[in-house]
Formats: sequence, C-alpha cells, structure tokens
Amino acid sequence: MTNANMGPASSEVQRTKRLPARLSLAWLLPLAAILFAGWVLWDSYNDRGPLVEISFDKAGGVTAGETRVRRNDVDVGKVESVRLADDLNSVVVSVRMDPQVAPYLDQDTRFWIVNARINTTEISGLGTLLSGSFIEVDWDDVPGDRRSEYVGLQEPPLTTRGTPGLRLTLSADEAGYIYVGSPVFLRQIEVGRVERRRLSADATKVLFDIFIEAPHHKNVYPGTRFYGVSGVEGSIGADGASVRVESIAALFTGGIAFENPLEITKSSPVISSSNSNRSYKLFGSRTEARGSLFDGEDDERYRFLAEFPGSVKGLRADTPIEYNGMRVGRVASVSANLPNNIGGEGSATAVLQFQPARLGLADVSQKLWHEAVAELVGGGLRVQLASGNLLTGSLRVRMVTQPQLSADAIDFSSKPYPTLPVMPANVEAVTADVETLVKNLSELPLGSLVTAATGLLEDTRKLIASPEMSTLPRDLSTSMSSLAASAAHVESATADLPALITLLTRVSGNANEVLEGVSPDSEIYFELSAAVRELGVAARSIAAFAELLEENPNAILTGR
Repeated sequence: MTNANMGPASSEVQRTKRLPARLSLAWLLPLAAILFAGWVLWDSYNDRGPLVEISFDKAGGVTAGETRVRRNDVDVGKVESVRLADDLNSVVVSVRMDPQVAPYLDQDTRFWIVNARINTTEISGLGTLLSGSFIEVDWDDVPGDRRSEYVGLQEPPLTTRGTPGLRLTLSADEAGYIYVGSPVFLRQIEVGRVERRRLSADATKVLFDIFIEAPHHKNVYPGTRFYGVSGVEGSIGADGASVRVESIAALFTGGIAFENPLEITKSSPVISSSNSNRSYKLFGSRTEARGSLFDGEDDERYRFLAEFPGSVKGLRADTPIEYNGMRVGRVASVSANLPNNIGGEGSATAVLQFQPARLGLADVSQKLWHEAVAELVGGGLRVQLASGNLLTGSLRVRMVTQPQLSADAIDFSSKPYPTLPVMPANVEAVTADVETLVKNLSELPLGSLVTAATGLLEDTRKLIASPEMSTLPRDLSTSMSSLAASAAHVESATADLPALITLLTRVSGNANEVLEGVSPDSEIYFELSAAVRELGVAARSIAAFAELLEENPNAILTGR
C-alpha cells in the first residue's frame, strides 16, 4: 500500500564555510613567536630564585646591581637593591639568590660583608681592594624551612659551618688578654681559635666559645685541662729558673692551650655530637691547670669546718691546706665569730675544701670520705694554723698528727659542714716576730747608708776622671812591652844554655885528665881540684835553672 500523501524526495546541499579572506596563515608565525617569548619570560621568572632581604648596620661598599653573593668563591646571588630600613639606622640589602641554593636558606644561614680587614688578630679580605666588597653566605648541610629575612653578621665568622672539628665553651673568672681570634694550642701547635667571648647569664663568669679543627679535636677528653697563655710564665725551683712562652703570637693576641695527662687519655675523646658545646674551666696558668688534675676542687661533699680561736690575721680564701708537706685542699672562705660574752675572745671559722684524690681517695663517696677522715682524727689528726711567709705574715693550714690528742672527734652535727678539731698554734707570737723584724728594718740608718754610698760613688767618679787614670792605660802598655822584651832576651839566653852545659862538662873532663898527670901533693893539684868542683856545681845549677825555665817560663818574671 502506497502512502498517497508522500511527495517526491528532495535533496539539500550545504557549503563549507571558508576563512575570511583577511585572516592569512602568515600571521601564525608572529603569534607563535609571541607565545614562545611569553613562555620563556614566565619560565625565567619562575626559575629566577628566591629574593631575600638582609639587614646590616652599614652597607660596607655594597652596590645594587654589582655586588655578588658568594659561597666558596662561587657566585650564588646578586644584590638587586640597597635601601635604608624603616628606622633609618640600618640598611636593607635585597639579594636574588640562585635557585640551586634555595633549599638551604633556612634559619641557620648566615650573611656577612667581606672587605679588607687589618687588626691584631687577622689580615683578610685584601683582594677586595681591587675587586670590591662582596657578601659571603654560609649554611649547614641540612635543608630546612625557607626564610626571606635575615640579620647580617657584624663580624665574619672565623670558622664556617662545614669545617670539621669540635666547638667547646670555656669559663673563666676574667677575660684577661684573650680575644676573638686568639689561637688555641696543643703542644705549641695551633689547632684552633677563639670564636666568641661573652659574659655568662649572671655576669659572674666570662665564657669563651672555641673551635678545635679536625683531626686535633680527637685529642679532647672529658678531663682535658685548658689554660691561658697570654704572656710569659716563669718559675723558680730546686732545678733553677725556667721561662715558658707558648708562642710569639700569644704575647700580642693572647691564647689558650690544653694538655692531657696520661691518666685521662684512657677515656673516650669528646667527639660525638651529644658532647658538643661541652663546658670546661679555663685556668689561669699551666701550673694551675696541672695542679687541678685531682677531682673535688669545688665539690661541697668534701668540705669541713675549722674554728680557730683568737686572731687569724693572714688567713684568707685560697690559702693552701697541707698534709705532710703536700697540698690537699684550700680554704674556701673565712668568717669571723663574735664572742659569746662581753670581753671574751672571738674566733674565726674557715671552710676547708679538700681534694680526696690527693689523699689517694679518688671517686670516693661522701660517706666513705667522712669515715676515712674520722678514722684519721681518731688517731690524733688535727687542724693547725702555721706561718706561711714571715715577710708577708700570711698563714697556711696544716694537718698534723698528735696521737696523745686522740680523744676529740669530728662534730657531724654542725651545719652546714662537719667541724674538725683544731690544735692551737702560736701564730700571734710569729706575727709579733714579723712585726719586730719589720720594725728593726725600719730603724736601720738607711739615710746615712745612702749618703755613704753616694759619697763612695762620687769619689769613684773623681778617681776615674783624674789625669793619672787617663795615663794608666799608656803606662800599662809600656810596662807590658818591656816585659815582652825581657821575656824575649831570656828566651834567647836560654837557647844557649845546653851548649854552655856541654862546654862545662867537657872542661870538667879535661881537668880530670890533667889531674891524673899531676902529683896529688902538689899545690896545682889542689887548685885544679877546687876548680873542677866549682865547674861541676855551676853546671848543675845551670841545668836546674834551664829545667825550671822549661817548666815555668814566667819564673824569670815572677821569681817562682
């Protein structure tokens, strides 16, 4: 069945739209160039590196667009601008850093300006006189959180963070002549330097931050002793006088030295990171450092009290405590005690700081220390004041043993430390003797002695200036010339003595032959015999004289 309503089929043709005649393919090349340039600019902007701002007190020769930032003599950044800070008292330097170093710009990064520096401890940066100043940067090897603002160092660090070694802190009572940059010595070889000095938080100590370079940092032990070498150390003992100078540089800039006694080298050296910034005491001299090798010099567990009646003039802190002539401690402090009643005699209490190691009790506990001292006191050990120096009147504390005084014991109930029994000493008599000696010295006729010495010097000066003294050298020269001429004549005369002796001997022999032909009863026999004897005596005398001159040529002048 055919659908009657359907008409004939129709077809429709659609034309493709063409580009406008004004848009040509030639415009694609400039458009691509613009897009490529934009991409290059964006990539360059994205990879140009971070911008950091550094605050300095002074610009120090830094110039925008010229000054470089360096690390190990390699450029890692460039200064873009230099301006005053908001407070108008400092400058802010904007630096564009290299993207490669961006991960290391953290809180441990340091910046400082490098220029020519000449002072007592260093001469550096002379190359900047020609090339200009630059900014040095230093960081550690561990990346951290990025920062964009820094405060530049006023002084360049003496040691960069990448230098292997060990940093320590030393404490001393006074700074002395030790400055930043002063050398650190080990056996008179420079192995480090002082990086910083400052006061402690309570201002009671001076702290020195030092750096010891590798591999010398392996020679630092927990018991190492550090001491100052800021001058010449001299001593006079039984072996004579000795003078020690660590180095010529230490005389001008000061210095620190350390040494390790044999007994402490058996421990492990201080080289682990957990022991970094370990604190040590800085002693004033090498002698003091060696004398402190025994533990307990400031340990309150080893302290006792001693109450001395009467005057203790000359007893002060750091007075030595001696036992059998050896130092075993020191007096930590001395305080006066008022009398219990009016008109009574006062006393003084001394705090005695012992060093048990000097008594053969190293690393001993407080209980064992008290037991050991109590046993000694039970055997008659007592504390006694003794004269230390007759001229200065200083005192010292002695530990003496008197078995007949064994009844006393240590008072462990006293506070803050136990009290040792004391034995009286005639210190006042010694003090009186010293005062008498000083008085006698003051009564010497020093004025007349000085006057007499002055007169003697004046007479000597007049004698030397007299005309007779001016001719004395010439007279002595003439006398010596005469003596030399006489000695020459004597020498020439002695040269003929052997021939003379031979001649006398020959004459004596001829005389003997003549005597054999003469009658013994004749007068000529007797005369010839006498002549022969005299010739013999003369020959012997001349021979003895020749022997004397041979042994002692000066006999002709001295007579013996």
